[in-house]
Amino acid sequence: MLQTTEAGTPPAPATAFRPTKWSVIWLLTLTIFSALTVGGLAAPLLESIKADLKLSDWDLGLLAGMATLIPTAVLSIPIAWMVDHSTRTRLLIVLASCWAVGTIGTAFATDFTTFFLARLIAGIGGGCAFPVLVSILADVCMPERRGRSMLLVSIGAWGGVAAAFAIGGTLFGYLSKNPGSGLLGMTAWREVHLLVGIGAALLVLPLFMLKEPPRYEVERASVSIRDAMQALWLRKGFLGPLMFAQLTGGLAEGAAAIWMGAVLVRQYGQSPGDFGAWVGLVILGSGIVGSIIGGFAADAGTKLKMRGGILLPALIATALTIPAGAFSIMPTVTGFAWVLFALLTGGTIINLVCSASIAVLIPNEERAITLAGMKIVNTFVVAGVAPPLIGWIASYNSGPRGLGEAIAVLGVVTGFISLIGFWFAMRGAPEPVARDPDAKMIPAMG
Repeated sequence: MLQTTEAGTPPAPATAFRPTKWSVIWLLTLTIFSALTVGGLAAPLLESIKADLKLSDWDLGLLAGMATLIPTAVLSIPIAWMVDHSTRTRLLIVLASCWAVGTIGTAFATDFTTFFLARLIAGIGGGCAFPVLVSILADVCMPERRGRSMLLVSIGAWGGVAAAFAIGGTLFGYLSKNPGSGLLGMTAWREVHLLVGIGAALLVLPLFMLKEPPRYEVERASVSIRDAMQALWLRKGFLGPLMFAQLTGGLAEGAAAIWMGAVLVRQYGQSPGDFGAWVGLVILGSGIVGSIIGGFAADAGTKLKMRGGILLPALIATALTIPAGAFSIMPTVTGFAWVLFALLTGGTIINLVCSASIAVLIPNEERAITLAGMKIVNTFVVAGVAPPLIGWIASYNSGPRGLGEAIAVLGVVTGFISLIGFWFAMRGAPEPVARDPDAKMIPAMG
């Protein structure tokens, strides 16, 4: 039986045409840009943070990974259930405020513990916000246009990662050469976090203008967490391999995001001021190119008359970018940059296609929990396991190339494993929800 709107009239069917709300998508793009900028801000500054706080590589691995893993593992599922059953716009405001406050707090950290706590607060927002964004985005455009809509959000995400290096590195270089020119006269890496944190706080304000959209493609309204998890278990033939493929394939990108600054300092003799701008351009360029290819490829994949066709671009991108996992052992900085560009372009295509597949193949009331579950496992491996693992492996090779070699081995091996996962995910993929005659729309919640 179809649910009715507040006025008592039957809602439009899930397949009813609705124009794409680009103003909402642009605002979501700005929000993910802010989240990823503050999330990756410490990466180009690790060596300075390490020296100032007297940390080890093991400590850095824990700070870079566990501070994101803990809030993601503990809060993702409860927050995802709230995304699927409450007002998403209010929740997004709370999460964005967390990553702004956490980033400002990082500037005042005095040791491992206080730095960890500040990053933990930031991780609550950044680690749990993506399902909120995808859930809102899926309800402001038609299924066959979600790949192209996610294109902009994906560019915003990679723009944020790029800005973390470009802004972080450039600001660090300027403040290092001009001591005392920041707001409070602190050391350069602290001033960078303070200034960027204040900027992130200002970007929370536009979210108060975002209105909650109606929910489309709903199979069952008001399901419990238990019911949602049971429904996901029935799709284990698809979600299991997809999760496995995405998390193994993401190891190389995760290692790059966390450790590339340290590799450039140790292996190539660069400083954050030297590499901040060009690394930012590489990340931004790969994000734009990968998002464009991935967005249109995902939409094209939905039209293929084959099971799991939407995932075919992810399978192809994984195969083509396996060699790029060795970016960290290139003999020159130029080679490092080009191979990194290839790796990140492929990773952008894969991530966008995977997110689009969830938005198309999973019912509305289960999307956020699906994304949260994938986020937990992915964060556990990429942030909780990979950073300290690479730091531990590199500790057995004290040479200047030890860290780079550890990253390269991990990246290439996991790339082959990911390829197998995507193949099985395609074979187990369900039919798109929009083709289900029982799917419906429910009104927006105030």
